[in-house]
Amino acid sequence: MIARRLLPPSGPAKADVWVQGVSVGEVELAHTLVQALRAERPGLSLLVTSSTPAGVGLLERRFRDLSPPARLQPFPLDLPLSVRRLLDSAGPRLLVLVETELWPVLLRAAGRRGLPVLVANGRLSERSARRLRAARRLFRAPLEALSAVAARTPEDAARFASIGVPEDRIHVAGDMKFDRPLPPEPPFASRVRTLAAGRPILVAGSIAEEELDLVLSLPRTLANAGIAPFLLLAPRRPETWDEAARRAGAAGLSVVRRSAAGGSGPADVFLLDTIGELASAYRLGDVALLGGTFGTRGGHNVLEPLLAGLPVVLGPSISSIRRAVEAAGEAAFPVGSAGEASAALARLLADPAARAAARSAADALFARHRGATERTARLALDLLDGRRGEGDPA
Repeated sequence: MIARRLLPPSGPAKADVWVQGVSVGEVELAHTLVQALRAERPGLSLLVTSSTPAGVGLLERRFRDLSPPARLQPFPLDLPLSVRRLLDSAGPRLLVLVETELWPVLLRAAGRRGLPVLVANGRLSERSARRLRAARRLFRAPLEALSAVAARTPEDAARFASIGVPEDRIHVAGDMKFDRPLPPEPPFASRVRTLAAGRPILVAGSIAEEELDLVLSLPRTLANAGIAPFLLLAPRRPETWDEAARRAGAAGLSVVRRSAAGGSGPADVFLLDTIGELASAYRLGDVALLGGTFGTRGGHNVLEPLLAGLPVVLGPSISSIRRAVEAAGEAAFPVGSAGEASAALARLLADPAARAAARSAADALFARHRGATERTARLALDLLDGRRGEGDPA
């Protein structure tokens, strides 16, 4: 893949809009936005790229049904030759960067060519904002190339302004994750239910390697409390899959892997060792435990389990998702330790009324916050048509 990023291949046709999402989560949002753009302009030609092997692998699965088809390939390295080759080949009239994609060489090239640039679902942490402010001289020209920022929240908008993006180019559009439709049940649904054999299903999603021991202790801890759940475990990174299986075996748990054939007999753990299936896997659960919240990572996508109607137990590290967690009300259950997580899960697994209240709170959350994709698509089409964007600035 490095060779294709260094020397991007030429495509068969030009693209009106180039959409870039760095990895899996951003590719999912790119798909949501592309659907909105195509609904408005069915013939719009598209180039969609991603930077990581997981993201590139997801491109074909998410965009294969588009008609006319989109051009799909890896994002170029942020080097003058690589960027120039892809810009010359695709000739886009608009560049859309999903979330935080501030590549200096690409943005300078866009500025020189007069290519409008939209940051969609703009997300900027305070830590990243501090770094960009410290490197203000280096990023002055790249940031001037940004035509519009569709920020998720007022806080994100303020941080984009603090790094030098003019306020009249910043719009609070909301979070496009609220607009993603509920996915269908995964193809392995019946397999998981057979393995669970009537036990409640605990979905541990986006689990970091340092969180594995905590998660793998839960089946036994909860069984001692009188509730024996079946664990659907989805590690965050592919390089953790084998380690998760090894540690589960060392903990005395029998494991069935998604990628392996067979495995219909009794088991304790279903290991989701594939990319792009976690959102649908949440539909099989009764309760979710969110990864990235029991270390220092700030939390991962809390909206996926909420969209599936699950109560979500999460640890103290929620800096990246705090606003969504607070808005979720009775659907989210922050705890301070592994022991508190086990207790919260036990309560929820034993209480159907609490789970029903969580589902109602999650439904209300999504009802309040939908519409970001439509607002972002409107900004994109305004830029494509030579307008600066008609939404209200932040």
